[in-house]
Amino acid sequence: MQIKAFSRSLSVILLLVTIFLGSCLSRSPSPCFYALTPIQNQAHSSKSRSGQNAAIGIGPVKLADYLDESQIVTRTSDNQLIKAQFNRWVGSFKDNFINVLADDIGFLLSTERIYLYPWRPSVPIDYQVTVDVVRCDGRLGDAASLEARWSIFKGPEKKLFKISRSSIQEPATGPDYAALVEAQSRTVAKLSQEIAGAIQGAGKK
Repeated sequence: MQIKAFSRSLSVILLLVTIFLGSCLSRSPSPCFYALTPIQNQAHSSKSRSGQNAAIGIGPVKLADYLDESQIVTRTSDNQLIKAQFNRWVGSFKDNFINVLADDIGFLLSTERIYLYPWRPSVPIDYQVTVDVVRCDGRLGDAASLEARWSIFKGPEKKLFKISRSSIQEPATGPDYAALVEAQSRTVAKLSQEIAGAIQGAGKK
């Protein structure tokens, strides 16, 4: 009788252990969340010369359809992209991109008068910046890439002042997603520097 009771107890214990191990193995890792950071939060950031407190309108800003994802998209080759299963953006990547771009341009031009599209018709905009992002991704342990077409319109009559295309790469300082997102933040900073420099040039004419 004691042997049978012991056998039953052992069977129950083994069953509980099996259930516990199965639940542990089936449990997914917790996702990690990331966000782009503005230039003033990056090391060695510096302002450009004053933009004379110009009123800057940012937008419309368009992003390639493949970037409209909560999962971080990386490349394994020029023609192959993958979505990270457990590494994601906090909230909308598009909103994050636009807000960081606006913060960077405002910081570089020393102006608080930054307006996101659509703004009220009564707002007097000195320069309007439109951006079409065709690529914003990278390779883990390698580099982040940003390609964008952008235009600047000047004055209330929205006279086209400049059309340009930026192709920017920034090396990743590590093999993980944190390093890649940090590099992506620097690509947005460099795009902002190019746009801010063009606005400064427009102010001299």
